[in-house]
Amino acid sequence: MIAATRQAVSLALYANLRLRLSPECAEIRAYFFKAYFHPMIDLNQKVCLVTGAGEGIGAGIVRGFARRGARVVATDIQTPQHAEAEMNLAYNVSDAARASQVVEETVRRCGRLDAFVANAGVMTRQRWDEISPDDWRDMMRVNLDGAWHGAQAAARVMKEQGSGKIVFVSSVEILMGVADHCHYDATKAALIGLTRSLAHAVGKDGVRVNCVMPGAVQTEGEARFFPDQESLAQTLAERQCLPHRLTPDGIEPVFAFLCSSESDCISGQVICADHGLVHW
Repeated sequence: MIAATRQAVSLALYANLRLRLSPECAEIRAYFFKAYFHPMIDLNQKVCLVTGAGEGIGAGIVRGFARRGARVVATDIQTPQHAEAEMNLAYNVSDAARASQVVEETVRRCGRLDAFVANAGVMTRQRWDEISPDDWRDMMRVNLDGAWHGAQAAARVMKEQGSGKIVFVSSVEILMGVADHCHYDATKAALIGLTRSLAHAVGKDGVRVNCVMPGAVQTEGEARFFPDQESLAQTLAERQCLPHRLTPDGIEPVFAFLCSSESDCISGQVICADHGLVHW
């Protein structure tokens, strides 16, 4: 109890320091971080750009990365409101020109870009014979094109630096197939091919590219699709190896690992983080 209270107070004080101290006081922030909070995965002073950070997995990544000492740039179609972030920016990932602008703003403010997490995405439920060409294109524009334009802009900066981490977000749905998600699952499958191809393309420049494949994560978006959360939890408890719900804070360490120096030997890989929903 005492240890938990001490950690909570330390985190509050650390967050306050991050807000009050100027960028020139980085050494003080780093000392406080090291002295009072020691996460196993260290992102101290790493500049991390996260898309789709307004809620759900993206918001969990922002919270977790900030606790680990990262300088997080949080983005979403509407400007996020994360007090722990270095910057909160409005960024519609379907706007290719905006991708370069956001990366440039990040580098201008923070001096570099160490990690890019392409988390932004949309999902709709439609019968296969009701998906119009516009519906198909809209899904591709956000989930696939948006991830590509952001990663391309980030990779250009990382190539000049000689280092960097790019993480895409797929879905375990591509291993199962969901009847009313043809266009969604197509985008998530394509991201795996993009991961492996881009990893080969930029590996010689010191840039690592990987992909996380989440399972059923308990988010605000999921609740909108599945209002009966109790029934869903029971179904997942029967199907998953680990019966409890997967949360944004619970999956965040996977992203933290892939964005840290501890994963320097990993590139072109897909990490399935789903509590054992799909296991073969």
